[in-house]
Amino acid sequence: MLSATQLFIRLVPGLLRPRVGAQRLNKLYGGPETLLAWLETQLGLRRAPVNRSARVTQYVAALDQCGGGLFEESLSSDRWATATRLLELRDELRLAGWNEEHSTGLPQLVADLAAARVDAWSNLGEAERLARIEHALDAGQKLPLHQCCLADPVEDWPAAWQAVLKRLSCESAAATLPQAEQKTALRIAQEIVRGSGHADITPDESLRFVSTRSETAACEWVVRVLAKEPERLPETFIYCEDDALALRLDACLMRYGLPTMGATSTTPAHPVMQLLPLQLALLWEPVDPQVLLDLLTLPIGPIPRRAAYRLAESLAQQPGLGSDAWERTLAEVTSAQRDPDGKLRERLDAWLLAPRTARGQSAPTAEVRMCCSLVAQWASGLAAKLREDEQQVELVAGLDAAAGHAALLGELVEAQGVEVSEPQLGRLFEETLGGGVPAAVAEETAMGPVRVRSLAEIDAACQRLVWLGLGTADAPSPHWSQADRAALTECGVALDDGSRRVTATRLAEVNGLCCVKENLLAVLVPADTTRRWHPVWLAIRNALRPDPEPQRLEDLVALGSLQALQPFDVELTQHAVEAAPSERPLWQAGGALEDRTRTSATEMQTRLACPLKWTLRYQGNLKHSAIADLPSNFLLKGSFCHSVLERVFGDGGELPSETIAVRRVRAAFDERLPLDAAPLAQPRMASQRRRLQEELSSAARTLVAALTAGGYRIVGIEAEVEATATGKDLSGWIDCLAERQDGEEAVVDFKYAGREKYRSLLADGRAVQLATYAHARSQQAGGRYPAVAYLILADGQLFTPSGSALTNHTSCTEVPGPAIQAVWDQLVAAMNQAEDWLSGANSIPARPLQSQEDWPDGTDLVLARNLKVGDLQEVCRYCDYQALCGVRRLT
Repeated sequence: MLSATQLFIRLVPGLLRPRVGAQRLNKLYGGPETLLAWLETQLGLRRAPVNRSARVTQYVAALDQCGGGLFEESLSSDRWATATRLLELRDELRLAGWNEEHSTGLPQLVADLAAARVDAWSNLGEAERLARIEHALDAGQKLPLHQCCLADPVEDWPAAWQAVLKRLSCESAAATLPQAEQKTALRIAQEIVRGSGHADITPDESLRFVSTRSETAACEWVVRVLAKEPERLPETFIYCEDDALALRLDACLMRYGLPTMGATSTTPAHPVMQLLPLQLALLWEPVDPQVLLDLLTLPIGPIPRRAAYRLAESLAQQPGLGSDAWERTLAEVTSAQRDPDGKLRERLDAWLLAPRTARGQSAPTAEVRMCCSLVAQWASGLAAKLREDEQQVELVAGLDAAAGHAALLGELVEAQGVEVSEPQLGRLFEETLGGGVPAAVAEETAMGPVRVRSLAEIDAACQRLVWLGLGTADAPSPHWSQADRAALTECGVALDDGSRRVTATRLAEVNGLCCVKENLLAVLVPADTTRRWHPVWLAIRNALRPDPEPQRLEDLVALGSLQALQPFDVELTQHAVEAAPSERPLWQAGGALEDRTRTSATEMQTRLACPLKWTLRYQGNLKHSAIADLPSNFLLKGSFCHSVLERVFGDGGELPSETIAVRRVRAAFDERLPLDAAPLAQPRMASQRRRLQEELSSAARTLVAALTAGGYRIVGIEAEVEATATGKDLSGWIDCLAERQDGEEAVVDFKYAGREKYRSLLADGRAVQLATYAHARSQQAGGRYPAVAYLILADGQLFTPSGSALTNHTSCTEVPGPAIQAVWDQLVAAMNQAEDWLSGANSIPARPLQSQEDWPDGTDLVLARNLKVGDLQEVCRYCDYQALCGVRRLT
């Protein structure tokens, strides 16, 4: 004969899972959902899980049909949020006994909801599921032999549940008595929270209260405590509401080689979950290059790694889909040699070149659905390939979840109509995503501690409890006012004002605490200062004597007084802390360095300013991280302005008028901005975009006016350097090369900003980059040095040395200073005197770290004296090796 099924049910939601290895044959423990699932199974009413988003979508349609009502304006403003809120209210009313019929005396909102009644729900809520169970029982279906032990009185349950419970074999569950030994602090605490005791609590070995200054310290100490008695781990419960903190504790357990809890955290941050939101973000233009870069650098994605890496590099050069760098890279990776069957090009077109909608407008739902289908097909296809691999179980689960979310989102979007706005799409995505997918750092092991998210999850005797984090989330506030509840009660709808829910929750938590038999360790972490005290702990804390404030763990460690926390003390050991690497101005080379056969303006400046940087870069060939990143706002503006001027003036020839030049610059700016500098094309950058266009227009006007007044025409923008310097081939690019009819030339270097800096370089005779380019051009002009100037784009000003042929116009600012040929001669002389390190005769200096008295003569050309505290030398600002030499401290 089969024994009766025992159901231990309480009003508090949540499954009471058994301990690892525990036997619960024909017994079920849990909340309303556990009982509901058992009833549906026994009556043959089980259905697939209902997604809340699908219910909201169906309810939106019902609300649209009724029209009017208090919620009409809110519904037109934010359909999804309004419908979600109204569905929550409707479900609460239905559980409380409302039949969706209108009657006098109901609050106006409830009367309006009655007009949106759904007669045939395809996606049932809890009240509808209970109604089906009640109908089946009334129709004569029988339940198997059972005994339902209720932790809460039947009258505390919602009306819809009461109607079902009255048809079951129910009895009241036995009270949970305190399990700790008499007269211990833990026993007194258990009696206090049960309301049966009022004595003061003096902490002893059964109850300890401690605080930490960091979560790291808390996790390390708790694990060290557990490691003292590993055989007791299975009888230890860890109560930790914070999922992130529980994951850190699990990682610490794993690092110490101890059995782990299998703590999980539901997160949307799983790599495969990022594909859908990134792909949806590409449906609008101008394309955000950061979104595109994130898509290309996903650790798991639909774009092959070799192509994704190269395309990401092109974004780092020119951040925009369709830029010159992008098109060059795209042509290279999809060439006939690398993509003979054209499959890669088809894939890139499908994922990156879908039709786009202008920002601020609604996108066609058909295109959004197609995007969702693309993600769903990719995720499900990859999951099918990996399903047999035992090492990829978590990845397969993530892929399955991603495919499901994408498919569901496609269905929901299609139900919205012909178009969907970007905010609406974001709402739908958040709803379908929910919390994301479960993530864990380790599996739950049979001999490890048991982690619970609530005291209410403890339903059997346990020896030790570690309460990690004493704060708790705020309780939800009631949805209805007192007047509304009174009116509904008059109409036979008994809503909970929150007291029944709180009472049930507190009873379950108190019962859980009373299950602890030996020790309770309460740990206050920093995050608790921003949260409210857990009510159960607050009752204990108020009874603590002589001082309710906890001892500080770090202070006890410093004093060596951890015995005050017995039995939760650990052995202390001391370790000497190694000093961080200090600045190192001199370095030894393994042998003589090899000089280069090519040089450039940058190479010569680096060589003189910091031989160590020169060695690491040009001899060691050390490169920065390969992780692609978009250029900073400042660098992006400068490079984009260069590219626009190159498009407008790059073909050379006679100069246009200032008006025509400005018009061409503006046209090129508008055309290329979303392609070459897409971060600046985003709506949030509107003011900076307008300012940059005005700055570039003013700079173009200055350039044309100055060159025209001097009788010059532009020979080339980004003109290649072909010359020699110091016996080596000299390479580089001149921003603007101009020429007069008499053969005299002018070299103009474009700088985005830094007016005072470049004025000073000319005045002090330190413009070595201009001097290098001027020397290069002098070789083409029989030794005649060209006129030189800096064009400051952000200010529309042009600085040129005194006596220059470019000073014939008011737009030029003449700067008194040495001739540019003299600057070149000083540079060559300085390099000749400062290169004894190259042969290995002396150490390689990191000159910015040396005492200024040790600088060779002439290094003032590239190094500044008397810098302000915190300022860096120019050679150090964009250096990849600051951590090696010690300029940037590692600690």
